[in-house]
Amino acid sequence: MKLTGGEIVVEYLIREKVPYAVGIPGHGCLGLVDALMKAKDKISVIQVRQEMSAVHLADGYYRISGKPLAVFTSIGPGAINTAIGLATAYVDSTAVLALTGDTHVHMFGRGVLQEIERTHSANFPRVLEPIVKRYWQAVSVEQLPHIMQRAFSQMLCGRRGPVLIDLPMDVQADSADVKIPSPRERKCTARVKPDPATVEEAVKLLASAKRPVILAGGGVVSAGAWNELRELAEYLGAAVVTTMMGKGSFPENHVLYGWHAGSKGTTVGNTLCSRADVLLAVGCRFADETTSSYRHGVSFSIPPTKLIHADIDAAEIGKNYPVEVGIVGDAKSVLADLLNAVISASPKRGKKKDEYFREIQALRKKWLAAVSKLQSANRTPPTISR
Repeated sequence: MKLTGGEIVVEYLIREKVPYAVGIPGHGCLGLVDALMKAKDKISVIQVRQEMSAVHLADGYYRISGKPLAVFTSIGPGAINTAIGLATAYVDSTAVLALTGDTHVHMFGRGVLQEIERTHSANFPRVLEPIVKRYWQAVSVEQLPHIMQRAFSQMLCGRRGPVLIDLPMDVQADSADVKIPSPRERKCTARVKPDPATVEEAVKLLASAKRPVILAGGGVVSAGAWNELRELAEYLGAAVVTTMMGKGSFPENHVLYGWHAGSKGTTVGNTLCSRADVLLAVGCRFADETTSSYRHGVSFSIPPTKLIHADIDAAEIGKNYPVEVGIVGDAKSVLADLLNAVISASPKRGKKKDEYFREIQALRKKWLAAVSKLQSANRTPPTISR
């Protein structure tokens, strides 16, 4: 069927069940905006007042729903305004699709209005290259179906992250006879399973641990692995501490919860993590905020603490701390496999007569008592604890 470039993009968004396109119309994205207006009964447009806020909106929507949104901008300043939002999404591994307008292909390199071209024609995408998983610059309408497929695949497979499609104005407006492919044709849908050998190694450490702690990061949240996390912690009698990105992955009123570790963490979280004999870190990157700037013994004592680090991105394993066992895999798959293996390998740890459990409760009680006083205080200005 004959469609404009803008219509191809919008039709694919609809097939991917993207509910909203967020952005600001401008001369550099009129072909895309026209297509969005024609399809307004199938995809809604949210107009914001600054492009950065469009990306933040899409970022937040993905964190809550697990579904990506499309962000659209004009050429030049409008496109560059996405940088802070895309950098946030990139660092925090959230999925956002950025669609930016650009110079007509036949005018590349002439320095037309808002083109960046002194070192390379239509060079804008390279501005964002360090803060997106991948970028594409379409130079023909016929490329768009394949580019759209690849963008969604890259954005949603493996470690999540933002992607960029740069759309020259003539590519948005020109037409071609194309077939819009099914989103499933080139998208991976399976979770990354861990190597059974590494799971077996990890279980040996966990089963023999006297003071186990599970550190849950943003990977647990994005994988929807909260049930597996809770079941594994309860079976092992392990304390659970979260990073700031991992907040929400474990019930805050649970008797095994130690809140956060790090410079903005709690005395409970830092004490438990720094005294752990075995630490299972899942879906986290050990950033400086989580580790109290890597000061040994403040938040973590690795070594002598034995670290099992599981992450979907192999590059994170061993980056900041040495590991006893490194597991590459999706957090939900890793936790499920560990749970099944540990059930087969050792009995469930009891609570009532367990000295470690009593220590966790004492730390929690002391912290809650301290926080309750701060919560009811009328001091100004308010502090983080309040």
